[in-house]
Amino acid sequence: MTGEIRIVAGSTGWAWGVDDRGELRQLAMGPAAASATVDAPLVLYPRAIPTFGTEPHRRTALRVTHHDGTRSTRLAVDEVTRRDTAEGEELRIALVDPQFGLTVELVTETWLDDDVAAQWVEISNHEDGPVTVWECASSAPLLAGPGPTWTHLGGGWADEWAPTNEPLSNGVKVVESTGGIRPHLQHMPALLVSPDGGWTETTGTVLAGQLAWTGNTCFEAEVRDGRSLRLLCGASLRASELVVEPGDTLVTPQMLWAWSTAGLGPLSRRLHRWTARHRVRDPGRDRVIVANNWEATFFDFDEARLTALVDDAAELGAELFLLDDGWFGTSHPRDDDTAGLGDWSVDARKLPDGLTPVIERALGHGLRFGLWVEPEMVNPDSALYAEHPDWVVGDPARPEPNLERNQLALDLLRPEVRAFVVDTIDTILADHPGISYLKWDANRALVETGSATLDAAHQGRVLFDLVEATWSVMGDVAERHPDIEMMLCASGGGRVDLGALRWFHEVWTSDNTDPFTRIRMQWCASWFLPALVLGAHVTRWGEAPVAFSAAVAMSARFGWDLDTSAATADERAVLRRAATLYRRIRPVVQHGELHRLVSPLEGPRAALMYRDPASGAAVVFGYQLDDDTTGADLDLPPGRWTATSTSLDGDPVDLGPVSGTALPWPLTRRGTAVIWELVPTT
Repeated sequence: MTGEIRIVAGSTGWAWGVDDRGELRQLAMGPAAASATVDAPLVLYPRAIPTFGTEPHRRTALRVTHHDGTRSTRLAVDEVTRRDTAEGEELRIALVDPQFGLTVELVTETWLDDDVAAQWVEISNHEDGPVTVWECASSAPLLAGPGPTWTHLGGGWADEWAPTNEPLSNGVKVVESTGGIRPHLQHMPALLVSPDGGWTETTGTVLAGQLAWTGNTCFEAEVRDGRSLRLLCGASLRASELVVEPGDTLVTPQMLWAWSTAGLGPLSRRLHRWTARHRVRDPGRDRVIVANNWEATFFDFDEARLTALVDDAAELGAELFLLDDGWFGTSHPRDDDTAGLGDWSVDARKLPDGLTPVIERALGHGLRFGLWVEPEMVNPDSALYAEHPDWVVGDPARPEPNLERNQLALDLLRPEVRAFVVDTIDTILADHPGISYLKWDANRALVETGSATLDAAHQGRVLFDLVEATWSVMGDVAERHPDIEMMLCASGGGRVDLGALRWFHEVWTSDNTDPFTRIRMQWCASWFLPALVLGAHVTRWGEAPVAFSAAVAMSARFGWDLDTSAATADERAVLRRAATLYRRIRPVVQHGELHRLVSPLEGPRAALMYRDPASGAAVVFGYQLDDDTTGADLDLPPGRWTATSTSLDGDPVDLGPVSGTALPWPLTRRGTAVIWELVPTT
């Protein structure tokens, strides 16, 4: 097979050639893929899938042990197939190791309108015995340019979306996340790469990648000669050797890619459109203003305390009341995080008449009602664990599995456990038809990762297979309850991946709601995710003024998590004003295009703009992060508007006509904010 093979979605694409030995060689990635040709002997081009045994001095994308113990793999192109999809095309390049009958398909799918592509690998075992996969990248592109850099985003509880920008010198850099259930608390499953080392919001070459995987992830960057950059991106298989039986196929997670030569701003807007259209439930539905009780009560509440918070939520302008952790557990009451998980019956000591009176109180005010669940988990101090101690993830030979946060993870590889979790949600919603929202949490990692469902030879599959099992449960719940909105949470921002997001409406960005930190978090999260899915609440974290905290939260999906009974009259007035304003600007914030204007990573102020591409209406948020009197006028994208300026602790001010370079910056004092509403003029 000769000639070029290419697939292109605007500026995002690949071109390959096949050398005389049948090996697949990458000619180009990015805009050059559309016109790339073979200009040198193909053997000089990099392998598209470098395998163990063929790349003695470089990292490999695929390493397997064949059924007879052979560890090297030699792949040759066997077949190339294409098919049209609803919004692009799918290209499959089948490669085989002819000596063993192992088939490796490199699959690429494009979405033409968004200039986005996904890539993954499917390994089919046609050998005479089992094959063990030790390493397998979903995508392994090679880039070239002077001074390559990348930006990866750290995690850690309350420190999600922390960016690290670093040049890539000769050698190998590895960014890996483990923990199975919520690995993104180590590193977010996303990265930015620049082959020439420089980009801004509006200039430069930048490649964005996201791994759609609710499990362990690994990004590797290998540089040679100071300019040749190989990326290896996929699921981390550390402690997860995958035995593939004859006749079976292993499918790796999708790696999503998008390329820009005009900076990060237009790239983010494309990713936001794609995510809303293909990875979020009900993208056209406005997300509601949520009042959560957690930081007001923690586990300590009763019906009177909750109904008082419900009354406050309605009076202050919320649209949904969310009852968080602590509402369940009868024989093992949930008074703290040591007991009750798995026993999803209402705690009659706290709520003797059940949830119904609180739900009816909310509905009577015109509020919707939401509930917190953590259905994948169990406390050893629970009736469920007493009855089914074998239902948990852990090494079968260890009688006492390790705890984290006093809990264990249920083994969703067991069909009966998956059925239990789905039936639990079914029962909760059937018993309480007034519930229309669920906050789905997950608060521990996986350390000992065994399952009694697998024999000794296949125990390495637990972490990998649990992802698909978890998705199966999430998918079943979403399919059975299409009208229930769901938030994806995991110790804060531990699950923000495009794999699980398919069955949810939003994510909880972080438990850290200090507004000064949250500006940075939401800024970096917005590189990849639209405001529509980023939950943001006003709390007492950071002890900032409520007006400032509210202005920060209003630039995403707005809500609050406050003891409103202890709020001052002025603070209550701020929340009331914020809820009223948010309802007015919500369509533009949640569904408009984002323009990041002034970065909180670089100076004493920050600003961002949401714009409705159809009407031209816009909302601009301005934040003062430190005392500073030198702020210049704010430059906006081209346009002409009539502007209204609102500070949440004051009255709106009509500013009259403004243009793209004439928005005065009024803030000088730390912890102040302003929101501009811009109405286009002709």
